[in-house]
Amino acid sequence: MYVLDFALKEVLGLSYTLTHDEAEFELSKAFRLNYSHRQLACDLHIESIGLLYETELVDKEIQVSQWQGMPIFFQTSVAQVPFDLFSAIFYLVSRYEEYQPYEPDEYLRYPHTQSLAYMHQFLDLPLVDMWLEALKQMLLKSMEAHAFELRQFSFVPTYDIDIAYSYKCKGFLRTLGGLGNDLLQGKWTSIADRIAVIGGSQRDPYDTYSLMDEWHEKHRLNPIYFFLLSDGGPMDKNLPYDAACMQVLLKSTKNRYRVGIHPSWQSHSQEAILVQELGRLGETSLSRQHYIRFTLPETYRRLMQLGFTDDYSMGYGSINGFRASTSHSMLWFDLEQNCATSLRLHPFCFMECNAFFEQKMTSEEALEQLRQYVKILKEVNGQLITIWHNFSLGTDPLWTGWPEMYARFLEEIGEKR
Repeated sequence: MYVLDFALKEVLGLSYTLTHDEAEFELSKAFRLNYSHRQLACDLHIESIGLLYETELVDKEIQVSQWQGMPIFFQTSVAQVPFDLFSAIFYLVSRYEEYQPYEPDEYLRYPHTQSLAYMHQFLDLPLVDMWLEALKQMLLKSMEAHAFELRQFSFVPTYDIDIAYSYKCKGFLRTLGGLGNDLLQGKWTSIADRIAVIGGSQRDPYDTYSLMDEWHEKHRLNPIYFFLLSDGGPMDKNLPYDAACMQVLLKSTKNRYRVGIHPSWQSHSQEAILVQELGRLGETSLSRQHYIRFTLPETYRRLMQLGFTDDYSMGYGSINGFRASTSHSMLWFDLEQNCATSLRLHPFCFMECNAFFEQKMTSEEALEQLRQYVKILKEVNGQLITIWHNFSLGTDPLWTGWPEMYARFLEEIGEKR
């Protein structure tokens, strides 16, 4: 039911009736899709390999081949659709492989290198969306186009505010320590910039919020901001949440946009810390994990217990691409408890830090990657969710050229929308 609801109702916008009665099925005047081992009179046959009827997690041996120019697995002997489409969708969307034993990466995350999509070179493809578009074209030969819900390409920009300002809001001791480090390393430009920002004669390099507002207004965008509000730590180098300028920034952002919590590294293993951070932000039901650090099923269960309804962590913090092989949001399926849940996951496929730090891309190469994602998502009427950080859109010399690239991208995608 879960995979049929996702594929047929949510993505294709179709209504359906499920029956196990063979006589009722064969007498029906509606389009008949036979999902079984049996050969029945029908309009379309997709053979089941049995995965969706299993109640235990089993390590699957998977062979990847091609169909209509797309990778497929769970192959069958049926000519029309030569693989178990619904089991393959479920395997990818549920993140079945992440419940199997794996060696975590340096940030204690599921490593993208162990994923089927990476190993078989379809990580850059919203493969599930492509399969369903192919299914739609097959169904259109027998069904009227109006039976499908009209869906169009959409774009949702999101921002993680890990370090709201480079020099502002850091307090006396951190500012003094920063000046000392710059002095020891001979960073004379940084020293001058820090003094100018603190003195009020220069804008902070990470203070890009008014510029982002201009972009959103110009292109009629509805972004989402995720704030890191921890007590700080080696992996959570945010500013004091109670600093006056942080409180002003939080209030102004919440007045204009949707805002979610960016649970800290420390909160991953300590629910009490997440509760504390959530209290600092105020009412929200949206989250995205810092460093994209989450484990299944523990992280999502914790979010549900705290009342979260939507999470935006479904992607990798080590490479760009489609972690769940879809651009569409989906309800999380808890494989250990074998049930669908009410927590909705929103996949992202691009983060500028992945492109810059992990994939060593130039801004132009990253722009080309974004263009390719837009191109293929428009073909399948998908949704593009991107992650940027305020520090990459300012005047930090490390990110020279990236703000201009993002502005160009927004212009291009505005024209295509």
